[in-house]
Amino acid sequence: MPEDLQARLVELQQEFRLGEERLGRLVRHEAELRETLLRISGAVQVLEELTGPEGEKKGEGGSDDAPKDAGPVRTDPSS
Repeated sequence: MPEDLQARLVELQQEFRLGEERLGRLVRHEAELRETLLRISGAVQVLEELTGPEGEKKGEGGSDDAPKDAGPVRTDPSS
């Protein structure tokens, strides 16, 4: 193989390896960014629930579904 073709082959192989490394970094960065967005999304959802019209009532004394004077919740069916 002529030297100029061999040199070009080596150059392209090096560029390919560098491209693969860069792609790997980008894929890892994408995964980290997705995890961050998922955490932010969860925090937004919680804050929306706490600050929404229903959230103000739930934040003050528990669930709106249970009567205020219901007493303790029993989980043992024998009592």
